[in-house]
Amino acid sequence: MPKRADLSDTFCPVGRSAELLGDRAVLLILRDLFFGRRRFEAIAANTGLGPQLVSARLKLLEGEGVVERHAYQDRPLRHEYRLTDKGKDLFGVLYAMRGWAERWAYKDGETGGGPAMRYIHRACGSDVGTATVCPGCGAALGYGDLKGDPSPALKAEQAARAG
Repeated sequence: MPKRADLSDTFCPVGRSAELLGDRAVLLILRDLFFGRRRFEAIAANTGLGPQLVSARLKLLEGEGVVERHAYQDRPLRHEYRLTDKGKDLFGVLYAMRGWAERWAYKDGETGGGPAMRYIHRACGSDVGTATVCPGCGAALGYGDLKGDPSPALKAEQAARAG
């Protein structure tokens, strides 16, 4: 298979974004970071990705300035990963991907008739669906504004994967 072109220095902003975000592992790791998972073991377990892949992608994200590594334990030394402002700015990208997938990526009945994840606006408690503006209070939604509630179908899938 031919090596793909490096788009990191292209003038096209979509190409530059794709260079980092065009990797499934990166997207899954970012998803977990947005849900508050910061520790390597939790990210690896929840994404189902191998430890070498998680390690490589976290190093890439750190090198790109999307995450920062912080020690949370001295002996043995252990780190957690926190999103930088640059990383938090990716929330809208993943949220838009989620909205598209909720509309187009599932077969009829695959999610039990509802979204895989229900999002609740922390400030007012409204279910936001896939909206980018809260239908309850009108606030624009961004990083940290939502809490997730997995659907019964998603909980069943997670339980099957864990067991």
